[in-house]
Amino acid sequence: MKTFISFKEAFDLTLSNVPVGQTEILPLDQLTAKILSEDIVSKVDCPSISTSQKDGYAVVSTDLTKASTKNPVKLKLVGHIVAGDFSKLAIGGGQTVRVTTGAPLPDGADAVITEEFCRKSGNFILTHNTAESGRNLLEKGTDVRQGETVAKKGEKLSPPLIGLLASAGLDRAPVYKSPEIAVIATGDEVIAPGKPLAKGKLYASNMVELCAWLSYFGLRYTASLIADRKTDIQSAIAGQLSTADAFLTSGGAWGSERDLILKAAESLNWHAIYHRVRMGPGKPVGFGLLEKKPFFVLPGGPPSNEMAFLQLALPALLKMKGEQTLTFPRVQARLSETVHGRKDWTDFVHARLEKRNDQLFVHPAKLKSRLQSMARKEALIIIPEDREELAAASLIEIQLLNPSLQIP
Repeated sequence: MKTFISFKEAFDLTLSNVPVGQTEILPLDQLTAKILSEDIVSKVDCPSISTSQKDGYAVVSTDLTKASTKNPVKLKLVGHIVAGDFSKLAIGGGQTVRVTTGAPLPDGADAVITEEFCRKSGNFILTHNTAESGRNLLEKGTDVRQGETVAKKGEKLSPPLIGLLASAGLDRAPVYKSPEIAVIATGDEVIAPGKPLAKGKLYASNMVELCAWLSYFGLRYTASLIADRKTDIQSAIAGQLSTADAFLTSGGAWGSERDLILKAAESLNWHAIYHRVRMGPGKPVGFGLLEKKPFFVLPGGPPSNEMAFLQLALPALLKMKGEQTLTFPRVQARLSETVHGRKDWTDFVHARLEKRNDQLFVHPAKLKSRLQSMARKEALIIIPEDREELAAASLIEIQLLNPSLQIP
């Protein structure tokens, strides 16, 4: 097991040891926000036949070559076709058929002239405009052609994209299965929200926030709060091995005599990969594999717990779900004041944002309460380990924690 390693090494070790998850085939109504595990090829042409895009009259375009307001062309009306009607109508020169939007073209027609250019007279139509071949038609295969790749492996399925799959003849699609995460929080001093708060006790805010982040990213989980007893922790972990795809533990990360998570993991023969990372906050984080399943040991201090999760555990869990993009977008911002880091450490600084004259400024958060600072931050300033400070007024890259913010 490696100890006290750089953040970059920890990040690389984490992702290289976490596989992309299993796959499953789901119906269209269960695909939203899922990630495709294969390319998707259209089974059909869409539309499957050429149809009218307007209400009007299907015509032979050469009949109307010389049509004008002074010289209207007279066409005999021989039928009426609406959307979904597949009667065997056909026209020749000098004939027309009334069509509605979405109606199939009769054989022989190659254009549609819209109503405003026509006047009905008994069984005839007088039209005073031209209509070149293809006018007002949605030709077969215009939207999707049979055999065309309509979606790529790794794409996240949005509602419009799912609609496209339906148009392409799909009623289901192969996607990456969302992993089941076992969240296990420990500590005799920690109690579940809603219970009376005895003196010296704390509510399990770490566990609640972890679960909220998992829900935010569409990851399924079970959560349990376990007392600081090695046998109880071992039983809780072992009891989840058959169903969980990954583990997040909260608290007990230092490895002292009262920090029992590492001891419990060792007793279950986990494969330890690293413990303690040169990052702040988040230093005590540990990572390994238990029966080839990712096992994260997150610190108990709230800022460390959150940062270790956001920067190391969450990217790995999203990889299992098939995500290929950065967990949080990175944008450029002007730094309002100098921030200092530590030599050979990667530091993450809570920050708030300000838009001024179409420029984005980032301000280090200065709230005295660590919990309120965590709750109110909008971004993170990242001080890499090869820098001990970032100077005021410099343009830096920040990690945007609230993607809904409108960035200029």
